[in-house]
Amino acid sequence: MLNQPSPQRLRTLALQKRSFELSCNVVRAYPKERHFDDPSRIVWRQLIRAVTSSTLNLEEADAASSEADFLSKMRIALREAKETRVAIRLLTACRLAGSAEVGKYEDEANQMASIFSAIIQNKKANMKKNHRS
Repeated sequence: MLNQPSPQRLRTLALQKRSFELSCNVVRAYPKERHFDDPSRIVWRQLIRAVTSSTLNLEEADAASSEADFLSKMRIALREAKETRVAIRLLTACRLAGSAEVGKYEDEANQMASIFSAIIQNKKANMKKNHRS
């Protein structure tokens, strides 16, 4: 009989999958026109960097070498998730290229940032509790 992953491991894998899917959806939403205005191009480049960085850092946190390393990588993932949300807001508010397609992912980016923030706060609280013990 194979060992089943723990409930915590299953949650981690589900979150990684969700983050990966958000990255893929944003990349697929990128406007396919060869040329578009500079503001659109600049914000899109930053958005793609942020969303993929968030996903990559979440994956790296899973293989962290220590609790401090985990927190560091999760903080980066959180910052990048927030940047993702802001870039999507900029694209939609300014009606830049691809805004209609990418705008539907703003809520998911916001949820990811909220989840990452909660993970960081919970980890810090657990570390503080364990340190006192």
